[in-house]
Amino acid sequence: MAQHIEIIAPDEREVIRQIGFVHFMSVSTFAASMGYCGMCFGWRLAHQIWGAPAWIGECFGAVALLIYFWVFFQYFRKLRIDTAAVRAEWNSPSKVNFFGTFTVSTVLLAAVLAPYSHVVASIFWWVALVMILLFGWILLSHWLLERQNINEVTPAWLLPVLGPITIPIAGNVLQNPGFHDISVFCVAIGIVTGIPVIALLLTRSIIGKPLPDAVQPSLMILMAPFGMGYITYSDTFGPDNFTALFICAGIFLLVPIACKVASIMLSTPFRMGWWAASFPSMAFTNGVLHFSNDYTVFWTRALGLFLLICATSLILWLSGKTIWAIHHKTLWKLY
Repeated sequence: MAQHIEIIAPDEREVIRQIGFVHFMSVSTFAASMGYCGMCFGWRLAHQIWGAPAWIGECFGAVALLIYFWVFFQYFRKLRIDTAAVRAEWNSPSKVNFFGTFTVSTVLLAAVLAPYSHVVASIFWWVALVMILLFGWILLSHWLLERQNINEVTPAWLLPVLGPITIPIAGNVLQNPGFHDISVFCVAIGIVTGIPVIALLLTRSIIGKPLPDAVQPSLMILMAPFGMGYITYSDTFGPDNFTALFICAGIFLLVPIACKVASIMLSTPFRMGWWAASFPSMAFTNGVLHFSNDYTVFWTRALGLFLLICATSLILWLSGKTIWAIHHKTLWKLY
């Protein structure tokens, strides 16, 4: 619905006057909160490994929480005043998957809040657990019951897969009743559903219709299952040779995907959809940092530090672009 203001139908203009740019706001904006959650985890690890100031990670966690609630209330306003636009987003084959950014950011905030309040973090975790499983079942049923077009497969298809493998991140920390069985269940979902979805995405990228430039940076979502897979599997079952496969496969895919995304970002105008690259970048970075703790050699530590600097720089750059657009009141044009 990101139309230019001059061609908006007259009957839509009154809605836009009431809620402003929120009329154009996508649920994928929750990806910004996910990115800052990832930075919180990454800099907490940097504090453990290199003694980086602890306040850096906690500040990023606070920003993630503020973004989450701001987007939540703004999108709730859109749901209340502009229900048709939200319904259209839910019914869109390419956009519905981005509702996973809301469920995933909820469970990630449980891990952010865990050191401060076990009760509050547990509420976030249980709510997110229910939402993530329901969302996954709804999307899987849709894929199985309705014939899909290969050109409708986008990196966002991984969000229903990414959701379950994020549950053990906070679950293994909070250790609520049944957490281990839930973690095993979620790891199984990630492995069984993640592999075919990744294969579909690679097939679409190779032989299907090319993704629009505005969507290309979301290819970084391909990196998330490798980083998150390592963290959740090793935290649930312990690190072993199998878990190292996640990181090794991710390192191999990182080079061409990162080069592709970087070339698009440097040659096309900024879009809010680029935030989809933020959390996957930090997810793989955190996987490498965890791997460097389990396999402590120079190259793992060096790679972890390099990726942490790159992913942090990316998210801060995206933040600067977004703040500039807010200041100049052009944010609505970027959806």
